[in-house]
Amino acid sequence: MKRFLLLFTGVLMCAYFSKAQGYLSDVQFDKVGQLEVAQYVQVQMNNNTATFMDVKPSLEPTASTDGFRFHEREYIVKDSLLKVWSHYIHTNPSVAWNASRFSFGLLYSKNSNQLVYPNEYVDGIDAGQIIYLNLHVLKLKKLATAFEITTVDTNDKVIEFSYVADNITHGKQQLSFSQTRKGFTKITHRTYFKSQSVLRDHFLYPYFHTRLTNTYHRNMKRIYKAAGE
Repeated sequence: MKRFLLLFTGVLMCAYFSKAQGYLSDVQFDKVGQLEVAQYVQVQMNNNTATFMDVKPSLEPTASTDGFRFHEREYIVKDSLLKVWSHYIHTNPSVAWNASRFSFGLLYSKNSNQLVYPNEYVDGIDAGQIIYLNLHVLKLKKLATAFEITTVDTNDKVIEFSYVADNITHGKQQLSFSQTRKGFTKITHRTYFKSQSVLRDHFLYPYFHTRLTNTYHRNMKRIYKAAGE
């Protein structure tokens, strides 16, 4: 009897962990609403990425950035560090990453095994979230991308997210929050990136990336003001 119970428990645990992994085939493409994002996920499955646990960041937080190109921008929000930090980590990603130059397509949380679609709610960002976006690079050109939130450091006020390993661009983005002398909040947005194209890395990426980061922080400021914070 004891052996049977152990065997039964083992079967249940295997079934639980198998379910908790989250399969890419579970994605409801009709809810994604972004053709490019749906195609991106389909390509991942075609390349034998079965579960979201198989989706890995291209650059871990502690990994060396040698060989990566570097891009940096600074943004000022005229409010206290604690308020602005709280706003950035608690804003619903489906709202934060939905603006004129990009559209939110899908989020998967490795911690909660939760799939989040456009117009659905999740209480901010957390390490282990994979976010899929549709980038509006040009008026007639859209490009899907995906990144994983790898760090949300409440002590040092740092957020990091890394492009996933099968993305065209590899690397990570780091947002560091600090207080200015006037009591405002400075956000330093650093990016480490590289791809297999010299043309893309030297000319195209910096230009379009600046436009995208500007749009993101402008959108976050707009949401902040609309909430009356």
